Amino acid sequence: MRQLTLKELQSFNLEILKDVAGFCERNGIRYSLGYGTLLGAVRHKGFIPWDDDIDVMMPREDYERFRTLYRSDKYSFIDSRNTPDCYIAFGRVFDTEKTIASSCIPWVKKDVGVWIDIFPIDRVPDDLDTFRRVYDSLLLLMKFNIGIRKVHTFSSSRLSIKKRLKVWLLKRMHPRLIKRDPADIVKDMNTLISLVSPAESKHWSQLCCPDAGTDEFFNDDEINEYVKLPFEDSEFYVWSGYDKILRDSYGDFMTLPPENKRKPLQSYITFYWKD
Repeated sequence: MRQLTLKELQSFNLEILKDVAGFCERNGIRYSLGYGTLLGAVRHKGFIPWDDDIDVMMPREDYERFRTLYRSDKYSFIDSRNTPDCYIAFGRVFDTEKTIASSCIPWVKKDVGVWIDIFPIDRVPDDLDTFRRVYDSLLLLMKFNIGIRKVHTFSSSRLSIKKRLKVWLLKRMHPRLIKRDPADIVKDMNTLISLVSPAESKHWSQLCCPDAGTDEFFNDDEINEYVKLPFEDSEFYVWSGYDKILRDSYGDFMTLPPENKRKPLQSYITFYWKD
């Protein structure tokens, strides 16, 4: 199988994003580009040149509608509540026909192709110290989950020899983790999120994959309004408070990082065209 080039991967990601955005807009589901995708829209009017994924964020009530209603002729949606062997607490829309992924940190126990991430954002306690305790607890659970997923990697010919050797060593060094089911940790994360998310508050955060830092503490007025920004050959919705959101996350976000940091973030995943 031939590996997708970065440009091919970006192009495929964009087609999935168009499908998701079109569905959301037809069904009144709010969404915003997030993380590096939002940064790319503002700074590059498209992909960050070295970026290899797409992130979409939705308020929890919109995420719940999306995960229930989404249908596509080309793509499928998975999260841990509709697929028992899914090991992440957020959702992904992915291809099953043209591409296939190989990863040393598996997220689902089935073959999937190119995907984009769909993150719910939840109301969180207004008190910053309380929020940070919640966030840190979920971060510990997520790190434990990733450790278990690494041990559960299926060593296949699609992995390089170096990665296969690493999988072999991990399985022998952590026999107890092999007995743990990463899906159980995701259930714990979902339960904790439901318990700590207040019915009403003035702040929001993305808790399902808590690795962005506690600056991800959105005010109501940053995310209540939406505007469209250009992204490649299309336009997509973003939160109107995107400038403050990006500054809180990246500082001077219009300045490019040093050249040695201009690298794809998902180097542990390889995507191939199916034969």
